Amino acid sequence: MNKKNFKKAYSLIELSIVILIISILITGALSVSVGSVNNAKIKTTNDRITQVYRALGNFLVANRRLPCPAALTKVKTVDTDYGTEVGVGSGCAGTGVIASGSSTNLVYGMVPVRTLGLPNSLAEDGFESKLVYIVDKNYANNAVNFSAAPDFTTTLTFATAATANITVNEKPSGITQIVVTDALVALVSYGANKSGAYNANASAQNTRSIDADEMENDTSVAAPYFNNTLISASTNSDTFDDVVFFKRRNDFVDDFKAMFLLACNGTVTTTNFSSSLSIYYGQTIKNSGCTNPATQYRRCEAYGTWVNITDVCS
Repeated sequence: MNKKNFKKAYSLIELSIVILIISILITGALSVSVGSVNNAKIKTTNDRITQVYRALGNFLVANRRLPCPAALTKVKTVDTDYGTEVGVGSGCAGTGVIASGSSTNLVYGMVPVRTLGLPNSLAEDGFESKLVYIVDKNYANNAVNFSAAPDFTTTLTFATAATANITVNEKPSGITQIVVTDALVALVSYGANKSGAYNANASAQNTRSIDADEMENDTSVAAPYFNNTLISASTNSDTFDDVVFFKRRNDFVDDFKAMFLLACNGTVTTTNFSSSLSIYYGQTIKNSGCTNPATQYRRCEAYGTWVNITDVCS
């Protein structure tokens, strides 16, 4: 009898299992790869934001004000004034810079890299979208005369403006938690999904997000406009991927040793001191009348606080 040789082969079920395993491995590898790329781009975004903040602080110390935003609608490869601040001296008003819909002092646009002396690349996040720069326009006022007494009534500046009012919230587990209510500056990246972002080489805005928390961070030349609230972190959905950076006035003062910019207002009265007198940090005024011993001098100290100095009359 002839022996027949039979070759054993995989069954369809076995092949299906092998294909399924390979698919899972490929999907996992792709997920890890995409995640690694996104993490690298987020790191790039944070590194650039840090560099922009340093430049803002150096600009503040040199110019005694913060810059106005640049136009979001400028195109990097076309416009020669890409990254130039808009509307300095006129309340940061101009095309491509948008005023808040609820807070008249807040304006937002692109990071003014040219004004800050930075390369164009630092106007963008790691996803090639323009970084949004939000600032209270009073702190960008260039009408600063340090040879005169600070004016707390008509010409508000970095030294004399009231506390800024950018509110930043977090939403862990859907519960709103206030982080700060007095941020002066915010930088926003719209993340990997780029919803509501402005691409570096485009003048129009991307499709705006429908995620409720991303909508809080949205900026546009068309309504609805930004109010004064930002969301820095949210677990409400898998959509939210914005990166929000913010600083208060005292952060700038501390980080860049800019105490000299602050002033004291004579709102607390004592005998023979004028209630309307205002001076800058480190300066001292003398009592116009004295009875020994008495408060002879008043000095402007840190963060706009007064210190009374008791001495004999002279």
